[in-house]
Amino acid sequence: MIRQTMAASVDKTSEVEAAEVWLNANRDALTYAEEEGGCGCCVRVWKLEGPAEVLATIPYEVLASSDWDTA
Repeated sequence: MIRQTMAASVDKTSEVEAAEVWLNANRDALTYAEEEGGCGCCVRVWKLEGPAEVLATIPYEVLASSDWDTA
């Protein structure tokens, strides 16, 4: 298992939609998925953990980096 961060700018609806679609499609394959960090008014941040092959499919536009990551 690895950990990865995903983030979306609230004012970019395509980013929010990409993150939510990916999360809904992959939630069952993840060992941890929680929306954490970000203020919620301008950015949403998710901390994710799961198989590398699943996290490798996070859309590029919402792929982020944080201290949480092991990838």
